[in-house]
Amino acid sequence: DLQTVVDAYNALNTGVNVTLLGTSGDNFSTVLQSNFAADPASAPTIFTISGPGAAKFNDYMAPLDDTQASTLLADNMKALFTGADGKVNGLPMGVEGYGFIYNVDMFEQAGVDAASLTDIDKFVAALDTLSKVDGVTAPIGFAKENYFVFVHFFNWGTALDENYAADLTEVANGTKTLADIPAVQAWADALDQIAPYTNKGQVSYDEQVSGFSAGQYAMIHQGVWAQQVLDDNEVDFDYDFLMYPLEGNSKMPVGASTAYRVNNKASEAQQAGARQFLDWLITSEDGQNYSADLLNLIPPYEGIKAPTGKLTETVAKYAADGQTLDWTFNTDYPSGIDVDGAAAMQDYYNGKTDGAGLLQQLTEAWARASQ
Repeated sequence: DLQTVVDAYNALNTGVNVTLLGTSGDNFSTVLQSNFAADPASAPTIFTISGPGAAKFNDYMAPLDDTQASTLLADNMKALFTGADGKVNGLPMGVEGYGFIYNVDMFEQAGVDAASLTDIDKFVAALDTLSKVDGVTAPIGFAKENYFVFVHFFNWGTALDENYAADLTEVANGTKTLADIPAVQAWADALDQIAPYTNKGQVSYDEQVSGFSAGQYAMIHQGVWAQQVLDDNEVDFDYDFLMYPLEGNSKMPVGASTAYRVNNKASEAQQAGARQFLDWLITSEDGQNYSADLLNLIPPYEGIKAPTGKLTETVAKYAADGQTLDWTFNTDYPSGIDVDGAAAMQDYYNGKTDGAGLLQQLTEAWARASQ
């Protein structure tokens, strides 16, 4: 899809030619590091990076305050992408949100009122009811990829901790365990209750969404990015987001998954061309149409076109109403914890440990990754 956008921009004959580079698999950050280590000036002029791994590239991020797009950034987004020098160093691609995507028709047919699931006990009772629906192999489907099986799901516990930055710092330096954080302990306790009703995170993302589309799962833990896959699958039922009612929560984790950066080691002409392209993509009428209609990006910019679709509209509403939880993993998780965390989750699902043991295993991994 992004290649289509690049081709359209190049056809405008702006004097700037954009070439799209990519990698296979989940090794994007590693490949990008290799590019910069070999020769920063020859590394990609525009690159995308956010989250814990972004700090490794701070020295290569050019200021973007002179772009039109930066002036339209929402204040909370601008703060997230401002460097130590006080200058904007990233233009987020879009905001995203996640939760449990549930089959509205199935819930109604099973007599489950989604709005009434305001605590974990009611949530678990609903799972028991849904487990008896014909064709359902598990009420909840999780995907096995690191971010899906661990990072996004574990964020419910850390994001509900009002002092997560300070508390996770103490976990990192060994003066506190994850079990010492009440919201995280509640997350582990709830996991012990819902785990029997899950697929134990044994399938890929594609298999997870396909299973939901076929009625195999009553709900899946996924994000707005699944909108296009569900559209492609042409599902014949209504669906929407349901928030995880951990400790009575009704908010959605919303954040910016990644951001465009400009390589400050590239030539001045390349950097100028990169800013020109990004302004076109984010602010021009054609660029907005591509971003909303083709790339399905919910803009964190004021006055910019938003996409349509059930999931995207729901995320946009939660964001607009301020009913959001932080993506704590973008700011306060140590680099590499996604791998160890996913392994710990698989140990849990394979019956090698319980919720208490899982938190102990994660605490040890957190300390190692923070060294």
